[in-house]
Amino acid sequence: MVSDAEQRTYEWLARVEDSVEEIHAAMVARQRGSLLSFIDEMESACRERSGLAATPAMTPRLGALRERLRLLQSMLRQASKFIEGREQLETERILGYTPRGLERAL
Repeated sequence: MVSDAEQRTYEWLARVEDSVEEIHAAMVARQRGSLLSFIDEMESACRERSGLAATPAMTPRLGALRERLRLLQSMLRQASKFIEGREQLETERILGYTPRGLERAL
């Protein structure tokens, strides 16, 4: 039998997973409109995380979520660098590349 705290944790985890999937799909499809709602959802999820009770059975889902969030973080960083690059092109500033990719203006 699942306790109330565990049930809330499963519901919270499902909500966060759904949000991550939605924003990942939006980033891949180049539909940035849902980015603000994703940010709002993640801020809300962070506020509600107290009182959750993770169990060993949740470990695979939490690990997969962590990896998806890392991928999403990388995608968002790259997107911001490309936006920065586009702005630099418009102002005729030069954009630099490093071994890690698009990084800074020279």
